[in-house]
Amino acid sequence: MAGNTPATLARYDIKVSGLDLSQLVGFQVRLFSKQFPGKELYARVVAAAGQRLIAEGSSPNDPVHNLVNHQTVILQFSYRGEQVSVRAKLQKSGGHCAFDLEETATPLSQRRFYRADLAYKVNLAPFPAAGLVSRRLDRLRWMETNAVNFSAGGALLNVPTILPDTVRLLINVEQDSFRFPALVLAKVCHGYQHDDLTCRAGVQFVTQEQANRMFSPYQMSELPQVLFSYTSSRREHLNRAIQESNTITNNRMDTGVEDENG
Repeated sequence: MAGNTPATLARYDIKVSGLDLSQLVGFQVRLFSKQFPGKELYARVVAAAGQRLIAEGSSPNDPVHNLVNHQTVILQFSYRGEQVSVRAKLQKSGGHCAFDLEETATPLSQRRFYRADLAYKVNLAPFPAAGLVSRRLDRLRWMETNAVNFSAGGALLNVPTILPDTVRLLINVEQDSFRFPALVLAKVCHGYQHDDLTCRAGVQFVTQEQANRMFSPYQMSELPQVLFSYTSSRREHLNRAIQESNTITNNRMDTGVEDENG
């Protein structure tokens, strides 16, 4: 049963090849280098091609231009509302800095919420954000899939097609390991092609406090109130529960203790 799957702190990586890096052109990215320990640098992206970003400093004297060539740095930037971090190799040429990004990027949210390798069965119904009230819930098209990993803040899901970030989701997670609402609202943060048959979507669970900012009182009144029962307080309690479950599991593995029902 999925609820008995050991909880482990899992990485929630994004394939860089699935990102549209052209959206970063004209914006700043944060840069960290061992050459400048503890210092946060900034560079403005002027071009993007494939997994390469071309960037420059704000002035000729900017420390970015003094970076030693061919070193590996860490870039951080916002992509579709989510802060991500990725390692990159610096290639300097003609006064610009070219950064060849590695294959995977890591959402910074995973530092806040423990993500566990819990392959729960998930039922979801996508709908456009603008059609929240105009669509009746009983007419939504539901699909059955599974989670790759799960946290108090969101999940990585297997889906048949790439879901745009304009999509909202109604989600039911079939699990009995933790206290979690039977139905939650979620928004798509990113998506990419995983293999020939499967895509993946990183989704964020919407808390009651976030919903109050996203929707009008009228819109919220038209929806089942269970959708807004997931408060930020409940999210923090769930995060601690997943973390404690991870600690207990690791202790059992370290000491060789097996579960009585195992």
